[in-house]
Amino acid sequence: MNVYIVEDEIFQLEDLKISLEVLGHNCIGASDDPMETLDQIEKLKPDVILIDIHLQKRKSGIMLAEKIKRFYKTPLIYTTSAYDEATINEASVTKPVAYLTKPIKENDLKAALILASQQIESKIKDDNNREFFARHGNKLFKIDINSILYVHTDSKNYCSIITKDERKFSVRNSISGLLKTLNNDDFIQTHRSFLINWNYIKSFSESDQSIDLKHINLSIPVGRTYKSKILERLNII
Repeated sequence: MNVYIVEDEIFQLEDLKISLEVLGHNCIGASDDPMETLDQIEKLKPDVILIDIHLQKRKSGIMLAEKIKRFYKTPLIYTTSAYDEATINEASVTKPVAYLTKPIKENDLKAALILASQQIESKIKDDNNREFFARHGNKLFKIDINSILYVHTDSKNYCSIITKDERKFSVRNSISGLLKTLNNDDFIQTHRSFLINWNYIKSFSESDQSIDLKHINLSIPVGRTYKSKILERLNII
């Protein structure tokens, strides 16, 4: 697997690189800076991320992990020198695969990477099963959730699902009900009448308070109630 390491202790970093190589994995990058890490993760797309909880002697590793989990589904493995209950409880919110106490033993790292691999395989199976049927005219068509661009409510009890090939499917459900049915972090409500697939965002207009999506010439409104959540997820730098 391709592994990215977030570590501020040079000797620990080098030991991890050696252990990964021995175990047959690749270290594709490393940093001790949270902003650089986010940029590198976007570019390198690692399979697994190893994160030191205490970067620069602070718990900034946990804050970084929270941002990573918000945008990516990459398995996280924490490394730490201080295995205290309060820190572990705080870190558990990000649902890591494992915690490794320094100095890290090769067998412990191996076990954690096996767990990460199993999590990846489970996600692939879930992705392959993300399909459902919806009506289009007089027929029912199978829809891959990944193909959905956005959802618009036509009335209190009906929604229209628009796919990236611009097909429109009518379903009997409310916006909130459909969001629960989709049960996927890729979808976010931007307005009382709209859901969008986050993967297809092209731009956000601060002047118009709207989002432009790929594949379609349409601006999706952003309601005041949902704006703060949208801005937080945009990760503006």
